[in-house]
Amino acid sequence: MLTQSSRSLLDLSIHFKMIPVIENRVQFAHAFDASHVSALVLRHCNLFEFATLLERAYRNGLSIYVNIDQIEGIHADSAGLRYLDDHFHVAGIISNNPRTLSLAKQFSLETIQRIFAVDSTGLETALESVDTQHVDLLDISPALVVPYVIPCLEKPLPLPFIASGLIHTSQQAQAVLRAGALAVTVTRSELWL
Repeated sequence: MLTQSSRSLLDLSIHFKMIPVIENRVQFAHAFDASHVSALVLRHCNLFEFATLLERAYRNGLSIYVNIDQIEGIHADSAGLRYLDDHFHVAGIISNNPRTLSLAKQFSLETIQRIFAVDSTGLETALESVDTQHVDLLDISPALVVPYVIPCLEKPLPLPFIASGLIHTSQQAQAVLRAGALAVTVTRSELWL
């Protein structure tokens, strides 16, 4: 029986700055070998194939987050979100859809709104649309732009943020963290350690 970790990503990121992005069973199994991992983001995978690995993750105290916009087999509607909560016991979801995030709050899931920083104007417009009643955390993507755009924003971000996308080196990740990100999600397993 799956049992969810009750820790929030806001709390976890204080100690563990790299959050693995899991897309297959090999990556999932490898995440257990990384000593500084306390949360995982699942995307581009089928959760139904991960039941055993999810149980092991929960036993190890890992919190599981699902990018609902990029997952197979679960739709981002009330039924899908209820299933994620009731059967997979995920800690939260990531989505760029405000309606999905609002629905997820009905199931007490932690919500992370993904915002694409195409340019500074687009980023500011996207930030104005954030409903802090339904969103707990932001995910700024691509992470590489964070050191350049976050300090230049006219208004401070309405919520704490993580960053994702295009991180290839530890130096890039550290620059993003120095710019204010609580954590960085990364697919490269060599950065999980």
